[in-house]
Amino acid sequence: MQKEKYLELIEEIQKHDSLYYGAARPIITDYEYDGLLKKLEEIESLHPEWISPASPSQRVSEMPTKGFVQVEHKVSMLSLANTYSREEIEDFIDRIHKLLEHKSVSFCAELKMDGVAITARYERGVFVRGVTRGDGKKGDDVTANMRTIRSIPLTLTGKDVPEVLEVRGEVFMLKKTFEELNRQKQEEGEELWANPRNATAGSLKLLDPREVARRKLSVSFYAIAEEGDLLVDAQHKCPILLEKLGLPVFAEKHRKECKSIEEIVAFAEAIEIQRETLPFDIDGVVIKVDQRKFHDMLGVTGKSPRWAVAYKFAPEQATTKILDITVQVGRTGVLTPVAELHPVLLAGSTISRATLHNQEEVERKDIRIGDHVVIEKGGDVIPKVVEVVLAKREKDSKSWKMPKHCPSCGTSVIHVEGEVAVRCPNSEVCPQQNLRRVVFFASKDAMDIGHLGEKVVQQLVEKGFVKKLSDIYSLTKEQLLQLEGFKEKSAENLLASIEKSRSPTLARLILALGIKYVGEGTAECLAERAGDIETLAQLFCKKGLLL
Repeated sequence: MQKEKYLELIEEIQKHDSLYYGAARPIITDYEYDGLLKKLEEIESLHPEWISPASPSQRVSEMPTKGFVQVEHKVSMLSLANTYSREEIEDFIDRIHKLLEHKSVSFCAELKMDGVAITARYERGVFVRGVTRGDGKKGDDVTANMRTIRSIPLTLTGKDVPEVLEVRGEVFMLKKTFEELNRQKQEEGEELWANPRNATAGSLKLLDPREVARRKLSVSFYAIAEEGDLLVDAQHKCPILLEKLGLPVFAEKHRKECKSIEEIVAFAEAIEIQRETLPFDIDGVVIKVDQRKFHDMLGVTGKSPRWAVAYKFAPEQATTKILDITVQVGRTGVLTPVAELHPVLLAGSTISRATLHNQEEVERKDIRIGDHVVIEKGGDVIPKVVEVVLAKREKDSKSWKMPKHCPSCGTSVIHVEGEVAVRCPNSEVCPQQNLRRVVFFASKDAMDIGHLGEKVVQQLVEKGFVKKLSDIYSLTKEQLLQLEGFKEKSAENLLASIEKSRSPTLARLILALGIKYVGEGTAECLAERAGDIETLAQLFCKKGLLL
């Protein structure tokens, strides 16, 4: 092993850290990521003289978000080491016994939520601050956003409320909420979130708390970082106490005090069976030394506590055949390949399509029409192709290439240097782009025009009633009554929704315009900087961005 290879591995992991924590858009599974980390740690154990300050082994990775104040954690928020087998759990328990010189030890097992780790601080029973994990030492102050989470009590209840209480938990999105929001995104022609964790991370870091509230996030607390005069002696007692104070915690059946490896494994296996029936995503079970007095004695190893470990479930997979690869055109002209699959049951639902993201992804995995492929959900609701089963590949198969012309308007596509995306440049006339722009303009996160989904927009565009965005506000009842399925009441409801949308926030209007590279966060920043639409227009004209 050469040092250069070690440094390249660091760069690779940093890239995935950026995609996972910064952009909330991972491109590899947790299992693959953990494999890279394990390889890194093995190299560093053989060559400690190589260890770089930039190594992911030396810190907890979560990039701060611009627009949020950084707050220092009084008690560091560390990440857990991962295990994937009974043998690795046994190794963890053996280490604990050895470090504690074979003192009597019990363990607490509980769900490992697939969300965003946060800490919440209460003073005199009042919620005063919420902070993300960040780098483990400092995190983003997301107090205003956490206040929008209805399950977080703004004041503690019950008896013996401590002077100070800081609790650790996980913010997450319920599966049904995620699926509904993604359905809206799909109707609007927007890129879908990969999973509820992805959606939660993006939502929690929006600059406008009102937008966060619309995402209907949830939270569950499981640990105490600072407890004032409570002095809780065991981890399994923490959720009991927190629940008495009015804080949301895991259900009793989802946590267990364990005395042996057999009890831990039995609990983990039972939870894995229940996994798909849970209303939220989990990716494993957390195993902790129950006696809190041992936590300080055991200490930490770099970025992880010695007294806890995560046992992660293997992602769910199935094998099926790619019947075709079609191409979708988004509102900004981006062409996205989609695998049309032979329907297969996976994780409780029938899967018939999977996004292939872009040409680069197709080439990297050498995905071809007719291939048998392994698809995966894992914690993700959106299925993805993991790998091709080469042993079943047909002899006459051919590599797939992105079409040279837009499937919607026939215009020659372009590939801008430095971008992965292939685009249709015909932004003014391309039917699919126009359709997607109108759908996005009316979407819930933009102008929020109810009753104006993709099917309705398609009819309006086909009949020539809507050729540009402003035409929406000139629609008449007579026009709407010409649409399939529309009667007096439905026409009146749509017109009322259009009228209601005439007074959006500036951030919503900016987002609705569908400017390339301007998402929710950027729209909020522009609105905050400009203050009003006239100032914004002047600013854009000066920069030559709008004419």
